[in-house]
Amino acid sequence: DHRDLHSFPTRRSSDLGALAVLASDTQMKARACQALAVVGGPESVLSLAALLGNQELASYARTALEVIDDPSAGKALRAALPNLNGRLLSGVITSLGVRGDEAAVPAIQQLAVNADTGVAKSALAALARIGTEEAISTIVESLNKGPSALRISAAHAALAAAEELATNGNDELVEQLLKSIQSAVIPDYIKVAASTLTER
Repeated sequence: DHRDLHSFPTRRSSDLGALAVLASDTQMKARACQALAVVGGPESVLSLAALLGNQELASYARTALEVIDDPSAGKALRAALPNLNGRLLSGVITSLGVRGDEAAVPAIQQLAVNADTGVAKSALAALARIGTEEAISTIVESLNKGPSALRISAAHAALAAAEELATNGNDELVEQLLKSIQSAVIPDYIKVAASTLTER
């Protein structure tokens, strides 16, 4: 197929969605996903969701789903959670965090205690980005009572959440997070970073 790849962004989203699924060439599919990240809409979601389990193309599909401004994109990512594992699952969790998908919090909370530490770390980072009270409670619990293998990741998540919440003026949650960091059994450099945030 000698189609001009540079013409993708000017095509209708529905055409691009079809290409993302039907193109015979992996590179063509990847380029279609990249184009959908620019011009894709709700009609592209199903085509992109079908690629979330594809080792080669999942990251391209997720990038597009992260930026499609429609609830169906978040729904598709959430629906994929039970069907994936390892790096593919971590990627979808991260994308839900990028979207700030509050509806995903209950599922991500469960994944924060996943036996796969990579998945659990991704879940903690995503919860920090979402930043609701429920999300923060899981980070604090992991920091205070979670397995030692996740403690540093939980501390980084707590610090990231505190920084974001501070910009939004949510002082109560910020204080809760910073106290949890200071009382946790974690390296001093993280506590120093938390102290710096306190002094701002």
